Amino acid sequence: MERASDIVHLVAKTALIIVLSVMALVVFLQVIFRYVLNLPLFWTEEFARYCLVWASLLGAAVAMKRGQHLAVTICMDRMPPGAHRVLSVVARLSVIVILAVLVVGGIQLVLVTRAQISPALRVPMSLPYLAVPVGAVIMLFHAIAFLFRPRSRSDTDS
Repeated sequence: MERASDIVHLVAKTALIIVLSVMALVVFLQVIFRYVLNLPLFWTEEFARYCLVWASLLGAAVAMKRGQHLAVTICMDRMPPGAHRVLSVVARLSVIVILAVLVVGGIQLVLVTRAQISPALRVPMSLPYLAVPVGAVIMLFHAIAFLFRPRSRSDTDS
């Protein structure tokens, strides 16, 4: 399971790099076209916004795998190791439930918006909204993989 999580992480990280690079290039092109050539491109702002949505959800998935999400650990740090392990599993299970709800809600959102067309790009609005279930599925996969990860000595002592 950990190996599959690593592969999914690599794909998400690569997609994130591509999305951020394309977004930066499009914004740069907009600046050149607007201020140098005096011919503003009408679609770049919308495209950059949709890239930002995808980058946010893919970035959250990458951060999930790396364990880099914000956490308030003041109570957990003061728990004995046994209680710490139990509460850690309960917290992970809570995250899994929340992500499962986000996947279901995201799929419903994509289905509702598939007939809507974006104003500038003229693409289905389900494409930008698809970032929600995709990002949530990746995070859910990492959270489940973490539960099945073999525990090292340092995991049980902290």
